Amino acid sequence: MFELVLIGSLAGLVMGTVGVGGGALIIFSLSVFAKFPQKLAQGTTLFIVAAPISLLAALRYYRQGYVDVKAGLVVMVCFLVFSLIGAQFATQLPSELLRTMVGIILLLMGLKLIFFS
Repeated sequence: MFELVLIGSLAGLVMGTVGVGGGALIIFSLSVFAKFPQKLAQGTTLFIVAAPISLLAALRYYRQGYVDVKAGLVVMVCFLVFSLIGAQFATQLPSELLRTMVGIILLLMGLKLIFFS
């Protein structure tokens, strides 16, 4: 239980501070430290970062004038539709392949941020 409290606390702090990475950090932490299988880690993370959590952080940014509502709504609709497609796809893949895909995506994102910003 302590691991889960620590994972949630650190991921919330990171997501609230830099606006990204909370979900990725939770998936990584659940699979590595809490020993969740990849699909369980991903599904649990989606459950965790759903509207209630993200909404509170987004509200803080909105009040400060840092939210483009029009752009956000466009991306949100696309995100909702394609996250359903992605979830269907992910649940059909072998866990090892899924873990590798997540790792590659995170690595590419990190390299882009560090070297090509």
